[in-house]
Amino acid sequence: MSQSKIQLKATRADSISYVNNMQGSGQLKLGFKYSYNLRHAAPGMARGDISITAEDKDAPDKLSITVKQSGIFALPPEMSREEAHLETFRILFPYASATLTATTSIAGVQGIIVPRIDITEENIYRVEFKPPKAEE
Repeated sequence: MSQSKIQLKATRADSISYVNNMQGSGQLKLGFKYSYNLRHAAPGMARGDISITAEDKDAPDKLSITVKQSGIFALPPEMSREEAHLETFRILFPYASATLTATTSIAGVQGIIVPRIDITEENIYRVEFKPPKAEE
């Protein structure tokens, strides 16, 4: 893999949605949802958008947080789209995870630690490529 060739030029938290309607302390059964999209722009440049949601499985209206984070990447020209998708996800995931953990920590809830995932082992992994239409 060519992860060392990829450069993360910038990252930012685009949005954070947080609901805390917990009454006192109690047991939570956390569930996590993930999504990731990599859009290729100019040659060698791409934007990754990741979304991580953590919520109480039994009562999402009681506790729920969604973090949407983006990153701008410089990619080597020889890198395949599939490899770029995998490696940019691996680079951006810790930023989104840290944003979610920090937000819950400072919001009065014990910091939620997002479990690492390997998207090659998950059913969510899919790469679609639509070549640009030829100009007439």
